[in-house]
Formats: sequence, structure tokens, C-alpha cells
Amino acid sequence: MNKNIECILFDLDGTFADTSKDMCDALNTILTEKKFTNVNCTELKLHISRGAVGIIDYASKVNGRSIDSSLMRAEFLQEYSNNTFVHTKMVDGIAELIKNIEKNHIKWGIVTNKHSKYVNKILKGFSINEDVKYLITGDMLEETKPSPEGLLKAIEMADVNAENTIYVGDDERDIIAGKNAGMFTVAADFGFIGPDKDIHSWNADVNINKPTDLIKILSL
Repeated sequence: MNKNIECILFDLDGTFADTSKDMCDALNTILTEKKFTNVNCTELKLHISRGAVGIIDYASKVNGRSIDSSLMRAEFLQEYSNNTFVHTKMVDGIAELIKNIEKNHIKWGIVTNKHSKYVNKILKGFSINEDVKYLITGDMLEETKPSPEGLLKAIEMADVNAENTIYVGDDERDIIAGKNAGMFTVAADFGFIGPDKDIHSWNADVNINKPTDLIKILSL
């Protein structure tokens, strides 16, 4: 790894924050209203990285028939927008990692496919909205991950080079985006990853089991 790390960027859902319960509750509220079977929140975690489309696809599988209408998606997203920050919490160890990053005068930010209307509520809920200087959301981009566009925009904002930047994510698309951007990639094995996923096959530069593992890597 390049010893001269100037910036660390994080994916949001599953990597930086556990947003799964609020997303699941929003989905189940709409499913109940429409008299569909509810989904299991633990199982749903494994589909969140695919966004609203993946979440509704999973609900369709649970119900044994397609419920993937644009109206259903819109209602789910509206319900989630109304209740974005009820049970959402930082992933254990992220706060400690951020403290260490700031102590070492390393810039940091978040690059996510999630739209800003949800992201801003989450960051305000954590009281860190003013601390995240480098934030790129899906609605700011022409192409979301696995495209490197968001990562390249973030380092342009931070005025750092890709080779001096780490990207941490819990989905193969994160690692592809990071590699295509020329960054050091870290796969977060604590995120929304199912037992059927082999993160070693993503060929990230490093795999970590918890956020604080990155502190050890930075000190090597």
C-alpha cells in the first residue's frame, strides 16, 4: 500500500451505516398496505446494495409474484423518505476509525449511489453533516458505481490523487469502481454481504472484518 494516504472514501449503506432496519420497515409498511407478505429484515440486508430495484425484486420473490411497479417503488421510497433515520446507526467501529483518520490529518468522505435526500437526513441524524466535506451521492452522477465517476469527483473535491486514496465498500461494484479509479481498495466483510458472496473473488487490495482493522493497516 502507498504509505502516503491522503484521503479515505467510504460507501454508505452497510459500510459506514446500518440503514437496513429503516429500509425494511418502510418496505413492510407498503407491503402491508397492499396486502402482500412482509419480508424478513435480516434477509433483506443482502439485497440493499442493489437499491430500490433490488429491494422490490426481493419482495417479489418472497411473494411469489411480480410486484415491481413504478408506483410500488415510488410509495416505498416516499415511506423511506419519511422515516429515514429511526433505527439507522453507524456501523460499530466507524466512529473510532473516523477519529483516528482525523487525528492523522487524513481527509475523508462518502461516495454512495444513494440519493442525497436520504443521505443528508442520515448524516444530520449522526450530527456529522458538516464533518463530511467530500460527499458524492447518486443523484450527482451520470453513472453510478461500478462507474468510477463518483470517486473521481470526490478526489477532485478533496484535491488528492487516486493513488493516495483508499475506497472502502461492501459490494463488488465498490471494488470495481475503486480499481477503475486507480485507488487502493478495501472490501468491508462486515457489510450487507450474504453467505453466497465470496469477497475474495472481488480481488480487493485488502479485506477487513471490522472498520477498526483499517487503523492497523494505516499504521503499517
